[in-house]
Amino acid sequence: MERILVAGAGHGGLVAGALLAKNGYDVTVIEKKKETELGYDWEDRFSLSLLCEILNCKEEELPADSWRFRGDSVFISPSKRKRVPVHFEEDDRQKIMWRKPLLQLLIQHAKQNGVKFLFETEVYSPLTSGRSVTGLLTENGEMSADLVIDAAGVFSPVRSNLPKYFHIEKMPKYGDVFYAWRAYFNKTSDVSPEEPFEVSLYHEGERGLSWVCTSRDAVDVLIGRIDKLSQKKIGETVGRYRTDHPWLGEEIVSGGKDAVIPVRRPLTLMVADGYAAVGDAAFMTMPMNGMGIDLSLNAGRLLAKTILSAETAPFSARSLWNYNRDFHILYGGEAAKNEGLKNSLLKLPSEGVDFLFEKEVIQGADLAGGGKNVQLPALLGKLKRGLNNPTYFFTVVGGLMNGSKVMKLYRSAPDAFDLQKIQRWNKEIEALDITQ
Repeated sequence: MERILVAGAGHGGLVAGALLAKNGYDVTVIEKKKETELGYDWEDRFSLSLLCEILNCKEEELPADSWRFRGDSVFISPSKRKRVPVHFEEDDRQKIMWRKPLLQLLIQHAKQNGVKFLFETEVYSPLTSGRSVTGLLTENGEMSADLVIDAAGVFSPVRSNLPKYFHIEKMPKYGDVFYAWRAYFNKTSDVSPEEPFEVSLYHEGERGLSWVCTSRDAVDVLIGRIDKLSQKKIGETVGRYRTDHPWLGEEIVSGGKDAVIPVRRPLTLMVADGYAAVGDAAFMTMPMNGMGIDLSLNAGRLLAKTILSAETAPFSARSLWNYNRDFHILYGGEAAKNEGLKNSLLKLPSEGVDFLFEKEVIQGADLAGGGKNVQLPALLGKLKRGLNNPTYFFTVVGGLMNGSKVMKLYRSAPDAFDLQKIQRWNKEIEALDITQ
């Protein structure tokens, strides 16, 4: 029986592993944490209907206390002079779910389909022979495999230790990751803001964002920056939020942890002979908001279906490229487009972001959609409003347009695995300079 090792208990790896084990493969997940420690102790937004398709259940069968509807939002400019509300129709209101029960559902699903687990076992690096990945080096020694699925996160020891001649990008660059701290505090009074989710861009003049979200039972605070956070900075920022939101209590009821989140376009090349990356290991998030669960779940399904439909050599780069290509056509292009707006904002000083807010060059549709509002009428309206400062205007519109160009390139990935063609395609993408 062909053996598959999944490095890390990430969402996409668990989904792929469950489908492959169900269809007769020998699948083992290797995870460095204890099972009870998995998952951030906070909520995230994704499609519950997609999860239920994977679990073969109905939404009403999910644990009732594991999810809730998202409230309306307001985006706040760096100077705090401009507030841009984003309201949702009740039929279109998004749902958010706690990460820990989500992972437990996926783990139980994988176990029921025959996946084995090695918890409290650290992965050090890939094993390779020539241009193929042949297994993993773990704290318990070498483990051979016909395929390694890399679900080991943004700083994956598998991806980052692949030999250079694999031509898979090893490490994120400055600005590609978001350092965040998040905690839920007790709520000291019964308040219900009309827009409970307040997001501050370039909060305190620094590149990044913060938010405070008041729910029925707690107050969710996130502080995120492109640069690493200190405990002093976290404490000062929470203190200022408490001044403006007196119902924000002192007790942390969940969370209180750091996270590193990729906020860049997905890897262009994420497969090799015996290797495929999913989830954060392939930088699968939407760059403007760091949300990646939907992308990871879809990637896991797509990877498994690609392997199961291969007529020969299902673990070869030639077969796995179909997963790589199809992911970018279906999902990766949209994520790459989203990066255009994010990177253009990072190039501006805080007063530039203020200008764009106040002149309504950046509107709710841009912030909620992460750069989807690039049709000609919308751009002409932005032009009229933004010409008082063409430098700021053309920076952000250039980012939007570059994002659209990169999306088209992602969706025109080479049909077959040809390393020279893939490298030329990748250079076309890098030439647009959206990652700097």
